Amino acid sequence: MRYILRMRPLPKLLSKSKIMRGYRCLKSIYLTIQRPDLEPPVTPDMQALFDQGNRIGELARTYYPGGELVDFPPWEFVNSLKRTRELIAEGREFIYEAAFEYKGCYARADIIRYSPATQRWTILEAKSSTKVKDEHIDDVGLQAWIIANSGLPIEKVCILHLNPECRFPDLKNLFTEADVTDRLRENYLATAPRLTAIFQALRQPTVPEVDIGPQCTAARDCEFKAHCFGEKNLPDVSVLDVYVLKNKWELYRQGKIRLEDLDTSEMTPVQTRMIEAHLSGHRFTDAGAIKEGIKAWKFPLVFLDFETVGYAVPRFDGCTPYQQVPFQFSVHVLDRLDSQPRHFSFLHDGRGDPRERLIEPLLEACRGEGSIIAYNKKFEIRVIEQLADSFPAHAVALRDLVPRFEDPLPLIRETVYDPAFRGGFGLKKTAPALLGEQYSYSDLKVGDGGAAQRTYEEMAAGKMSEAAKQEARQALLEYCAQDTLAAMELVKWCYRTAGA
Repeated sequence: MRYILRMRPLPKLLSKSKIMRGYRCLKSIYLTIQRPDLEPPVTPDMQALFDQGNRIGELARTYYPGGELVDFPPWEFVNSLKRTRELIAEGREFIYEAAFEYKGCYARADIIRYSPATQRWTILEAKSSTKVKDEHIDDVGLQAWIIANSGLPIEKVCILHLNPECRFPDLKNLFTEADVTDRLRENYLATAPRLTAIFQALRQPTVPEVDIGPQCTAARDCEFKAHCFGEKNLPDVSVLDVYVLKNKWELYRQGKIRLEDLDTSEMTPVQTRMIEAHLSGHRFTDAGAIKEGIKAWKFPLVFLDFETVGYAVPRFDGCTPYQQVPFQFSVHVLDRLDSQPRHFSFLHDGRGDPRERLIEPLLEACRGEGSIIAYNKKFEIRVIEQLADSFPAHAVALRDLVPRFEDPLPLIRETVYDPAFRGGFGLKKTAPALLGEQYSYSDLKVGDGGAAQRTYEEMAAGKMSEAAKQEARQALLEYCAQDTLAAMELVKWCYRTAGA
């Protein structure tokens, strides 16, 4: 769709973060400048990522001590540029948040380091990931282009990423300094043409014609995804919703968008069932296969779910960056199909390491010989194995739990499809579709894992009033219990459907 806008004046300087939107999509940067009203508010999940990135950048400075911070807010371009020039002239070895501009492009570097021997500078850009990602190369490549063209002689460019082998409490090797200079040289000459295209697009009176595509969800969803997808008037369920369809964008570009346009002859059975269910409007159920899948499950059935927090910078003994630390569990135990379930729960109070305090209540809740049911069991098994590694005194008992695990997720995926699944098989889709809206998460104060992690972190930080803390505890308990309750009722539905 092309439409003419009343043009806003272009900013005198475009920040690196805005230009990166143009790298991703010319329409995205155009709307950022000309139609900011279309951009939704930053979500709590995104804000948490931004905050984490800022903390990692601040922490990285402590590994390169003795520097001077260009201590102006992001929007104070002029003061930041002036202070950077002063610090360079003073001969500082390290400068933090140094600012540079060239031909309307503006960038700040987390750390720059001067070498008296070579009289050149190294750019050190901190990232909160545990490896160098492709998107980092474009990001630091643009940054290096701006800095080099502003007149600063560059010796090399490094990405500081978190070291996945680092273990608390020894954080001396928290960061890995990855030299990406050679990789940047491969794309350096392409930077100027890309920027020319971006500025040309920003000066035109019409929105660039860019169709939706993989760029809309690359790395993370574009801020304008809802707007651009809404313009396309896609069917309620389209080729883009087909379960793990690798060539969905190729089919979309061919005009094969509606489910009835798709040839299922080369699709997987799961994809074919999904399409047929949506076209017919009827649920697919293979009761015989369900019966076969559950026949090895043993009562009492123990339904387990963990909530975890993954700190970028590890805080507890033996933990690595982003290791999932369990702070809560819920267990529903079903002795017989027609019995009343017994419920066990644990929620850490937020003081110190939650892991060892959780172990004995967990073992008590799961004791016995019955099957342990976890929806997507790989996650729960990994948490248990890490607990066993960290606490040898409980290792045997914890590892004895692992062979008992069963998983309803692959069973549902292979034997059931309801149009209300809308292409997904997560518990939050399957439970309400098969059991009713009372198993929806929409009315819960904490409705997903990200919200649970943020709520726990706020509670653990000790900044809540007692009343707010109690409200947060109750919300966390309700959310985790909903997971095991929904899984239990889903499994009971499987037994009824199979006539078992």
